[in-house]
Amino acid sequence: MEFADLAVAAEAAGWDAVFGWEALWGNDPWISLTAAAMRTERIRLGTMLTPLPRRKPWDLASTTTTLDRLSNGRVILGVGMGALHPGWLAFERDQGRKTRAELFDEGLDVLFGLWAGQPFAYDGKHYQVQPTDFELPLPPVQQPRITTWCVGLQGARKSMARAARCDGLLPNFPRDPGIEGVVPVSVEHWAGAAREIRELRAELGFTGNYDIVYEGTADLSDPAAEREQAGELAAAGITWWLDSDWESASADPIAYQLERIEAGPPRP
Repeated sequence: MEFADLAVAAEAAGWDAVFGWEALWGNDPWISLTAAAMRTERIRLGTMLTPLPRRKPWDLASTTTTLDRLSNGRVILGVGMGALHPGWLAFERDQGRKTRAELFDEGLDVLFGLWAGQPFAYDGKHYQVQPTDFELPLPPVQQPRITTWCVGLQGARKSMARAARCDGLLPNFPRDPGIEGVVPVSVEHWAGAAREIRELRAELGFTGNYDIVYEGTADLSDPAAEREQAGELAAAGITWWLDSDWESASADPIAYQLERIEAGPPRP
C-alpha cells in the first residue's frame, strides 16, 4: 500500500499527478494506481511509462477504461517503445525495432478505436479486430479518449508524428555517440522539442490542447533555483514538470520519495 500512501501525500502537497512504471516482473502499476484512486479525489493517475508494443491493446483498453471510470476520469496513459533492459529480455525476446514500431502504431490505432466505442473494426499487419456487441463495457469518462502521452524522438519525423497524434509529448533527445554518460539537456533543447511537435501537429491537421512533459530531478536544497527553472520551462512551452529520480540508491526509498513529495511542486 506504499504507493497509495504516497499518492495521498502527493495530493495533500499540491501535486497534480502520480505515476507508476510498468515492469514485466514487479509491482503492477495498474493495481497500485487503483489503490491510489480509492484513497484520493483530485490527483491524476498514470504510467511512466507503458511499453505499448508488448501489451495486447484490447487488454490495455479494458484496464485503462476501468480505472478511468473508477477514478472519474483521472487516468493518464504514458506510452513508449520500451527500453530493452535485462528485466524485459529475461522473459521476452526482442522482436526488433521495426516490429516494435509497427506494434506501437497499431496498438494506438486499436486503443483509440476501442475507447471510442462500437462498432469498431481494424485490419492491421499484427492486429485484427471485428465489431462486437458482446458484454460491452461502459465508455471511459474522458472523451473523446483517455489522455495519452507518447514518447517522441526529437528530429525523427516518424517518431514525432506518432506523438503528435496523441495528447502529449514525452520528449526523447538524440545521443551524441562521442559523449559518454548522461548529458544534461538544456531548457533550449526542451523548447526546441516543443516547437517541433507543435509545428508538426499543425502540419498534420491536429488541433486542441497538447501537453509537453518535462522529466527531471529537482534539487531540494535549492527550491528557489528550481522555481526559476520551472518558470523558464513554462515560458518555453512545457506544460508538465515530472519530478523523478531513477538513480536513487537510498536505503529507505519510501522515506526518500516522501521527502520529495512533501517538498511540493516547484511552481514558477
